[in-house]
Amino acid sequence: MVWLGGLITLVSIVLWVYAFFDALTTPAQEARNLPKILWLVVIALFVPVGWILWFFLGRPRKTASVPGDAPTPTQAVSADDLDPSDFSEPSGSPHPLGPDDDPEFLRRLNRRIDPED
Repeated sequence: MVWLGGLITLVSIVLWVYAFFDALTTPAQEARNLPKILWLVVIALFVPVGWILWFFLGRPRKTASVPGDAPTPTQAVSADDLDPSDFSEPSGSPHPLGPDDDPEFLRRLNRRIDPED
């Protein structure tokens, strides 16, 4: 029975630390119901319930995306959403994309590697 009390205490401490750092790193304009500084005080002072209140009342909500909508810059794009044709389109830049695409760079590199050639 002692191990159960220790496990509950450990889980409570871990969730308290996670909630505190989550509230600390959340942008101030995204905190709900209270200002960010007050959420930090609530989490720090009311240890048994502060983190529960943060998770249910203060944490920013994740907005559900509607199918067919373009992803916003804050939403992560997965590899499934990428179109291979996007990578094969020319960039419109007169310069090569990388040094290994520049023939003059490759010639100079070959001269540096084998100057007798």
